[in-house]
Amino acid sequence: MNTFKGPFRVIFEDLRIQFYILTGVTVVLSLVYLIIGKILSSHDTFTVGASFGPYYSLFLYYPFLAYTKAYKYTLSLGGTRKQFLLSTITNIGIFLIMTTLILNAFYLLTDYLTNKEIISAKLIHMGDLVKGASPLLYPWIDLLWGIVLFGFGLFVCSFWYYFGTVRTMIAATFLLILAISYIAFGEINPFIQFMISKHLAFVHILAGISCLLIVLSYFIMRNGPLERCTKLNLSL
Repeated sequence: MNTFKGPFRVIFEDLRIQFYILTGVTVVLSLVYLIIGKILSSHDTFTVGASFGPYYSLFLYYPFLAYTKAYKYTLSLGGTRKQFLLSTITNIGIFLIMTTLILNAFYLLTDYLTNKEIISAKLIHMGDLVKGASPLLYPWIDLLWGIVLFGFGLFVCSFWYYFGTVRTMIAATFLLILAISYIAFGEINPFIQFMISKHLAFVHILAGISCLLIVLSYFIMRNGPLERCTKLNLSL
């Protein structure tokens, strides 16, 4: 496996199975929401549920699955760490586009049925937080949130795999203390207001940070260990 095709195929097949399962869950959820909207039909439109949960969770937890399964398969078949990382990032990009198209197809279907007064339900979309947003921004918001979740998930898993569980827990505890201190002693209301009132800018900032985390993950693991670190070595 000395080319990019082999590692790409390993990641693709693994993600394809996850994609099929979560697509089935997403379709069932969306149909249930549409049925509820039909049964509870009224003159007022109401929000019934979110269909993006299964897909969003995929981008967050898949890096953990990749490091516990696909990483070992790739290396055992002669692939390199760089090929594994690039294959993972490329495949996530492909499936992110596919999931965005599927999600927004259901959003469009729901809006169409609502406008025709067939149902009164409306699916929750993160783009609803962007006031006066163009319909084209809705798939863009989904793409950005996918990047955010994958970026944070990949960085945490890369850090955990390279430095081990103990160091990861120490770092997480330190960050948690900082967060609690900020919430307890800082002024958090401006941040919450910015997150809600300027949601588009907020998501772009998070996506930018996530892109940096993806790059950092690449540099951390491009020459990473074959096995997850299990010892506490204080010489970082």
